[in-house]
Amino acid sequence: MPDFAIDYGLLHQARKDLHDLADRIGPRLGDTVFSQVGSIEYGDSDSVFGNEDLAESFRSLYRRAKHPMSKAEDDLRELGDIFGAVADGYFDVDAQIADGMGMMGSTLDLDRWKDKKAAWDYLQGHRADCVPGADGKMPDFCSATDPGPPPTDLTIDTPTGSVHTHLTLDADNNVIKEETTVVNGDQKYTSTTTYSDGGKNYTTDTVFSDGSKTHSVTTTGENGSSTTDTTDQDGKTTHTVISLNPTGGGTMMVSEPDGTVTEYSRPDRYAQWAQTSKTSPEDDESTYYPPTM
Repeated sequence: MPDFAIDYGLLHQARKDLHDLADRIGPRLGDTVFSQVGSIEYGDSDSVFGNEDLAESFRSLYRRAKHPMSKAEDDLRELGDIFGAVADGYFDVDAQIADGMGMMGSTLDLDRWKDKKAAWDYLQGHRADCVPGADGKMPDFCSATDPGPPPTDLTIDTPTGSVHTHLTLDADNNVIKEETTVVNGDQKYTSTTTYSDGGKNYTTDTVFSDGSKTHSVTTTGENGSSTTDTTDQDGKTTHTVISLNPTGGGTMMVSEPDGTVTEYSRPDRYAQWAQTSKTSPEDDESTYYPPTM
């Protein structure tokens, strides 16, 4: 299968260029001498041209050009919106992946810092034990160094932008908030997750590249199970329930605002979710999806 790639940065620029072109066509149609003379009253246009036949020919040209130019302006905007929607959609998907990678990278950096800090703190209470052994070597813990303050910022630069993650820590250096900003040209995605109850519950506020927003509230349970309610800026809520067993297998049910309910399952944490059924208010019966082998 051939590789398939979409340059959403190019599509985003195409939206801007098409909208700019439409902006130029509109004033051309309404504010130029061509439109002013073509749209004036019959007698007035005759006086401008000094000839009735010439005036009528010009008015005819204006009438023929007016609709295509107006339609061209609308079509250019519509085409730009289509390109922009595709660009924003693909960017938002990549941004969410980058968001996860940024938070993972920040968390790994913080975990490494905690290990170094623990080694440094241990050394402070056991310096008297830092004496050479029979082989002349010092104990390993004696080589610990001060790791400095905890790392709370991670920035990944890309050819067209950046991914930046900032962590807010409590007094015990546990993460209580994660903020990630992904930038690609003039496209921007932000996500802010705030933790409570020792990380068992959290809320996430996301602003997508088109300016739309969502607010998610998640409660976690045993084995990584969770319940999430995600509300968009129109007040519509999607309810997601994930029930997992100790191996990571289980079910997921997604209830959408329009009443559609989709169910998934997986045998363990290493398998992908497979859709098993889907019902909607218009369906008389649910649709069954047999498991794939």
